[in-house]
Amino acid sequence: MPNPTGANGREVQSCPSDEVLLAAFTEYAKENGGSGLSWEHQIQRLKSEHNFTVGRTTLSKIRKRVGAPSVRKTAKSLHPADLNQRVEDLKQSDALGLWGVSQVRGRLANEGVFATRQATRNSLHDNYDDEFENRFRGKKKPKKHRTPLHALGPWHQEHSDGHEKLGEQGLMIGKGIHLPIYASKDQYAAWLHSLLLMPHVRTAQAIAHYYLDLVEGRGYRISITLIVDGGTEVVEMLKIHERLRADAAPDFTLPEWPYSVSLPSTQNTPIESFWRLKRNGEGRSIRHVLEEGANQGYFMPNDDIHKQTFYWIWVPFIQWRLDLFREYWNNHRLQDLKAKINGSGMSPKNLFLNPQAGRVDARDCSIKVRPGLVHELREAYGGMEAREKTYRFVSPNFQAAADEAYVFLGCPDINLDSIWGIFTDVVKYLDEHH
Repeated sequence: MPNPTGANGREVQSCPSDEVLLAAFTEYAKENGGSGLSWEHQIQRLKSEHNFTVGRTTLSKIRKRVGAPSVRKTAKSLHPADLNQRVEDLKQSDALGLWGVSQVRGRLANEGVFATRQATRNSLHDNYDDEFENRFRGKKKPKKHRTPLHALGPWHQEHSDGHEKLGEQGLMIGKGIHLPIYASKDQYAAWLHSLLLMPHVRTAQAIAHYYLDLVEGRGYRISITLIVDGGTEVVEMLKIHERLRADAAPDFTLPEWPYSVSLPSTQNTPIESFWRLKRNGEGRSIRHVLEEGANQGYFMPNDDIHKQTFYWIWVPFIQWRLDLFREYWNNHRLQDLKAKINGSGMSPKNLFLNPQAGRVDARDCSIKVRPGLVHELREAYGGMEAREKTYRFVSPNFQAAADEAYVFLGCPDINLDSIWGIFTDVVKYLDEHH
């Protein structure tokens, strides 16, 4: 029988452009701490993200054609001296030397440098050998018995909590000086939805706007159940979640599908354990430099210009570092634990976007909510004007004046080594001109 299409029984599919494919392969290479996705998972992700079905042989040909990056390819071209320089640049943000091989390798991958584990280890031993011994934890305390957590898949159970190790009592560098953080994390995939610096994480109005932003930023999707530590600051967030879920998914009935669950901090382990890992990976270096600057007299918390300049320079800098850490976290490889029922052994990103890679019966549990209802709820909490005030650390007038000073100084690069010097120069300019 004639076959004018020549399709040989196969459905004709549209192939993404080489630019789109290269971008996808580059992102895949960043996952699992820089080891990249397996070919099976690349095939699954191409299907789910681009509706493009290929086999292993075709995948290999396409990767070669578009010049997809890989650790193996980089190993042939990346000179040890070049890797040492990239590691040195990266370690400028690790003031206390807490980043080991896995963290450095994962962060390099996020910057497009795909080094082997051995090459990364060699570079760290050659240039930061003393840090290996300093990171040795010694004898560990007996662990508490934990029952393995079990989620149906991503978007089933979502953990939220505030972190105040950079709060007033944590920093202790001046009365009222605080840099609290609020985060939300998926239980099944360990995917970090948000990691946000806020003026207040203990007020219900602030967390209400945080959650509305989170829902909007995720394409108006929510999880089935929110898990929190309790406290008055989450009351309005839980009301919003209940209203949205009841409207969008009335089939999820109580008590089988609770809107929320409140747990003590010691039992809210997915988010509490994350804070420890974040503190060891990022927070201690930032806190060290914060306290060092205050102890050396750069910062006078009782001076209003000092106080506002502190927030003007430190808030965006820390948020930038938090964004980098969130990217690192979602791409790093989770420890492979046989006793763990939820996803493990691969990146949170792959588990979140491709849940069956972690467990064959896992599925996307997200609930799509009405944008109109989200906007209606936003207005009930004061609208966008109230939202803006929720996130404001400094006044608009001071923001403009400090920006003017920064431009006058030539927009110098802000990093952990330079930040207090730039702070001092901005304060001096403001004292002289305002």
